[in-house]
Amino acid sequence: MVKILAVDDHPIFRKGLVGLIKDEVQDCDISEAENGAEAIDMLNTSKFDFLILDIDMPEKSGIDVLDFIKANNVETKTIILTMHNDELFFNEAFNRGAVGFLLKEDSSIEIIECLERVEKGKPFVSKKLMSYLENRSAFNEEMSRIKSAIMSLTKSEMNTLKLVAQNKTSKEIGELLFVTEKSVENYRSRICKKLDISGGSNSLFKWCVKNKELIK
Repeated sequence: MVKILAVDDHPIFRKGLVGLIKDEVQDCDISEAENGAEAIDMLNTSKFDFLILDIDMPEKSGIDVLDFIKANNVETKTIILTMHNDELFFNEAFNRGAVGFLLKEDSSIEIIECLERVEKGKPFVSKKLMSYLENRSAFNEEMSRIKSAIMSLTKSEMNTLKLVAQNKTSKEIGELLFVTEKSVENYRSRICKKLDISGGSNSLFKWCVKNKELIK
């Protein structure tokens, strides 16, 4: 008997996924959870061969669940099933132990193949994301560089960066941080130097939009 836990906060999608797997996989027992917190509770009390996990959920995210699994050495094969076609999410999931990554738009076509591959100990990703898999080493190296650079920011620079991410002007940032507009411009200049950002005056904001998950 193959035991599967499907975790997704959209009940219609979750029910459809469960029905599809039941139709295609013989001798399987599928349980459901509607958020990450409920999934962690179930992983604490039951053992599952496969965990099919959304990323963006209330209470606890899919990343939180992956962290719990890793910290507690939970034995299960985790497949991420999400609508987010995002290289950062993709790599964060694999770095935390996921062995499969599917886009919801392709799940009805690829989920069974994914389960079969993962059961054999092989990773599986949606065909649309193969370039992410091939680029993992270079991407992780770049993310490591960026995270190190963010850690090097002073408190004032970090506060400035967070406000730039909210599209605040230098004048507005100065008023919020109780410093002069010139001080803010100096903070911005030092941030750009540390993060290796070049270009026009809007380059830092564009960087923040692209890397918003890193500066929360």
